[in-house]
Amino acid sequence: MSVDIILPTCRRPHTIAYAIQAVLGQTHRDFHLHVVGDGCDDATESVVRSFEDARVSFYRFPKAHGYGYAHRNTILRRTSAPYVAYSTDDDLWFPDHLERALGELQRGRLGLVAFRSCHVQFPDRVDPYFFAFDWRTGRFSRFLRNWFMGSVACVHRREVFDRVGYWNDHLFRFGDREFYNRVRRSGVRCEYCDCITVLRFYAQHWDIRYQTLVGGPPQKRYIEQLSDPAWKQAIREAPTSRRRPLAVRKQQWQDFLLFAIRSGPKFLRFWFQTLTSPRPL
Repeated sequence: MSVDIILPTCRRPHTIAYAIQAVLGQTHRDFHLHVVGDGCDDATESVVRSFEDARVSFYRFPKAHGYGYAHRNTILRRTSAPYVAYSTDDDLWFPDHLERALGELQRGRLGLVAFRSCHVQFPDRVDPYFFAFDWRTGRFSRFLRNWFMGSVACVHRREVFDRVGYWNDHLFRFGDREFYNRVRRSGVRCEYCDCITVLRFYAQHWDIRYQTLVGGPPQKRYIEQLSDPAWKQAIREAPTSRRRPLAVRKQQWQDFLLFAIRSGPKFLRFWFQTLTSPRPL
């Protein structure tokens, strides 16, 4: 079961090596990693090309509109593996991310499967209880989960593109949310698995800080932690209990309020662009 993996990047020389290591460390070995440089700087390209692995290809494009969804579509149209996954240049997959995803797709005859992620908040707080995946309040909690579902947590069959089209390259940002929810609403069989397979580092918390960190970015340490079975088990088991300490609930509300303040205007722009842009092909 071959997988084409799309990893877009622009200027992340501090973290992309660890993201690539997490992909190359997958227990499912039949894949090709396509690193898509969207206006990529020389330092990031140099890091990518330092990997001497035939399964890694690098493509350098001029900067595209927004987050470069057009370049991802270009590579997706050139490739042909029956399954597609998405990595990022700062998040880290657990070693069994692909194995679990392909198992779910086969077992449930699904078109797309999505997993829970564990967030690492600045300066170094591992949060398996992130509110968007932890709250259980009906329709509103499902909206939050669907909104925060990044492509890094999703794997799907290539034939999904025949049903819904490719990524919406008219959008400036939030293309992964739009694609995931477009697939989910299309009638394609999708499933959310409440199992952590990704460590996520939100750019708005980390981007301006990577260069100032003594000893390198946190991904340097966590790529080693991901090889520790006891550590992985503890992270995955943490959310399984429905009891939450008061400090966790307080932190969840603080994170939610920060999200509402920071992302409200961005969400309105995304909503307007979604309504006014043509259907992706």
